[in-house]
This record gives sequence, structure tokens and C-alpha cells, in this order.
Amino acid sequence: MPGLKDELQEVLTHLNRSAPEIKSSAFVSLDGLMLASALPSSTDEDAIAAMSATVLGLGERTTKEFAVGELEQVYFKGGGGYIILQAAGDDGVLVAVTDESAKLGILFLLLSRTAEEIRIIVNRAIAPKVPSPPPQPEDRSSGPATGQSPSQWSP
Repeated sequence: MPGLKDELQEVLTHLNRSAPEIKSSAFVSLDGLMLASALPSSTDEDAIAAMSATVLGLGERTTKEFAVGELEQVYFKGGGGYIILQAAGDDGVLVAVTDESAKLGILFLLLSRTAEEIRIIVNRAIAPKVPSPPPQPEDRSSGPATGQSPSQWSP
């Protein structure tokens, strides 16, 4: 069974393949730690993780100050494309980098679905493992279907 990082990595790889405009993606903790990535090898993952968490924090404070509801996403537009940060549950942020031809409506939908998938995976991984209760011995003081006491059972 794959571990949490492997599952997250698989989700990110699938996201990158789902739209040709997506160049790379990552899942970052709110503390600024890289949890999984599908980034180019030349990328400084620690810097990306720290900056993403910082930007998300600023976005949350800004939306709170302007009273426009909970932050859902932040995006930057550069000359060569977009960087989109999408909240992914209570514990992290999904980061996607696209080229300039990206159709934002489609990307927002893909990122929303991917963020929900990540949220489910993370919640399943951190949910407390509650053992099943041990089986209880059968009560033989009455007949199984009749409610009779053992002395009334017929052979």
C-alpha cells in the first residue's frame, strides 16, 4: 500500500498530465513544508514551499480584513503564465504553475477537484485508527428466535 507522500505525488502527477498548460504542481503545508511535488528538478522546493505558505497567510489575512469570506485561492499572472495557490483542506495548499495559454475557468475547476482529492487523502491518513470492538459472546439465556429459556428448548 502506498504511503501518504506517494499518494500525493500520484495526484500531482495526474494533475500535471490532465491539462497541457500545467507545467508543475506541489502540495505544501501551511507551515511552509513541501509535502509532495511535481516540480522541475532545478526548483528550490524549500523556497517554493515557504513562499507559498507566506502568500496564503497574507491572502487569508487580507480576505479577513476586507470581510469577503474565507480565502479559496490566490493567483499571480506573469508574462509567461500563472501561479495558482488553492486551499486544500485545513492543512495545506495546492500550487500549480501554468503557461500563458491557460484557461483559468478550466484550471480552477481542475484545481478545486484536485484539492478535494488531496483533502480526502490527508484526512484519511491522519484520522485516528479506531480498532473494531471485540466480538461479544452470544447470550444463550433465551432461544435464538423464540425468546424461550434453555429449559423450554426442544431437541
